[in-house]
Amino acid sequence: MKAVSPSDFFAINDVLCRFFLSFDRRDWALMSNCLSSLVFIDYTSSGREKPSTMSGMDFVRRRENAVDNLAKHHSFSNLLVAYEQDEDTVSARCNYLILRFADCQSADIAGDNFFHSCGDYEFLLSRADEHWKIKSITQHALQSWGNRSLHGGSQPGA
Repeated sequence: MKAVSPSDFFAINDVLCRFFLSFDRRDWALMSNCLSSLVFIDYTSSGREKPSTMSGMDFVRRRENAVDNLAKHHSFSNLLVAYEQDEDTVSARCNYLILRFADCQSADIAGDNFFHSCGDYEFLLSRADEHWKIKSITQHALQSWGNRSLHGGSQPGA
């Protein structure tokens, strides 16, 4: 694998920032703009969905149904990016920390009204019409704590 150009690194970082921010702001249109038409996902390490390929719109709908009722804060760090076989496909790896709270409007956030997790993500992105799009997401969960039932996507089969 070959190191990416500085301009591609910043563009990839921007796509991932917008992707994670879309969860926090419940901006599903923004999320959709970050994704390829087909997306491979693998959340098995967190006990969630089995690996599968779905449309970008199906991915957005699943995330919306799983976490739209939570206040969220996604952070990522230690971003590594490299070209794959050509300069139109890159792999990206980053650590993550996700803080999730029951909606402050409807619940007391003390006690078990939170569900947090950390680990790392591996992404594949491809260039389409001069824009980078996420085409693969693999999560490697390290640790989760709190009330797992708050996160609809953490339920088996979700």
